[in-house]
Amino acid sequence: MFLGMLAGDGCLPVKHNGGGHRIYPICFYNTNKEYVKLFYELFSKLFDIKGTIRVRKRPNKQPLWEFEKYSVKTFKTITDEFEICCGKKALNVKIPSFILNGNNSLKKHFFLGLLITDGGIKKDGDLIFHSASKDLIHDLKKLIKDVWAFDKKVKTYLQNSKFKSYQLTLKRSESSQVLSEMPPSHNPVLRRS
Repeated sequence: MFLGMLAGDGCLPVKHNGGGHRIYPICFYNTNKEYVKLFYELFSKLFDIKGTIRVRKRPNKQPLWEFEKYSVKTFKTITDEFEICCGKKALNVKIPSFILNGNNSLKKHFFLGLLITDGGIKKDGDLIFHSASKDLIHDLKKLIKDVWAFDKKVKTYLQNSKFKSYQLTLKRSESSQVLSEMPPSHNPVLRRS
């Protein structure tokens, strides 16, 4: 779930300090405080270190909650072992190969993390994912076919006459099945009563 959330709303920026030395921030942003707290908990459990949560007030917008931790070792683990790219990832992010080749439980946990960050449930019950990353959406298409046997089409959109984006939609009946199989733990949105 951690990697799905990181692929959705996280980033591993390439930054340098005032002396020109590389620093290694792991960041996660969301307007939902509960998501940021969940990311913090998953990060702490996975790496046995703690990050910092803060809020940024923005005029005429919801407050933006931020998680941040500087750690060379953790940064390199995430990029090298977990296959999450650093720098501007929006166009380049994809589902790590060990998840695509893993068992269904691993795939469902990643899916859930991506769903609560980059996905959405429409009023009609459809489940929708929209991304600037072609690889991410096509990997998601493969994951959905592997786990639930739904062979979905990816739609391509041109935004502002120059930026391509990609969309995948699960219809209401499909999304009902998928949501019923989501892992209930660590999930403030879909937790079953």
